[in-house]
Amino acid sequence: MTTLKNDMNYENEVLSGIKALCQKVSNATFEQCQFLDCDFSESEFIECRFIDCEFRDSNLNVTKLTGSRFFESQFKDCKVTGINWTSLDWTGITVSAPMAFESCDLSFSVFNSLHLPGLTIKNCKAWNVDFESCDLTHSEFTNTDLQDARFNGTKLDKSDFDGSVNYYIDPMNNSIRHANFSFPEVINLLKAFDIKITGSD
Repeated sequence: MTTLKNDMNYENEVLSGIKALCQKVSNATFEQCQFLDCDFSESEFIECRFIDCEFRDSNLNVTKLTGSRFFESQFKDCKVTGINWTSLDWTGITVSAPMAFESCDLSFSVFNSLHLPGLTIKNCKAWNVDFESCDLTHSEFTNTDLQDARFNGTKLDKSDFDGSVNYYIDPMNNSIRHANFSFPEVINLLKAFDIKITGSD
């Protein structure tokens, strides 16, 4: 089992089965690395860089990413709950989201006020996630459970919510121009208007 070290450069490595609960790793660079079946619960990555990396079947519950950076990285079948993504170093990242999530649990994560156009959150559980004041233009939320996720002052233009459920998005407080929603969940967009919808016989 590999132990991650500070100030190290890891390149094209398969890092499998690492158990690093409540540990700190600082100033490490990971380029084109795969993290498979790792457990980083309550650990902290300080000023680390993840470039074109893949996390699969791994646990990052309440992991801190203080001053760290991601570039073109993916999370698949991972638990990434309770992460404050605003604590990363976002300097110079203005074009598109540097990471993507597929079949993950992102519940209780914070993205507040981040500029993340093109963010991919597909087939995920995203309960109580804070998306307030974000730019999520052209993002993907397909087949995702967004129960109690917070959208307020959020740019969602051209975003795809096909197959997503349990979302509450106020069209008066969020921008949803040309966004894609599927029936019947699209009816949730009317909840903000306090109206009664009568079904047909």
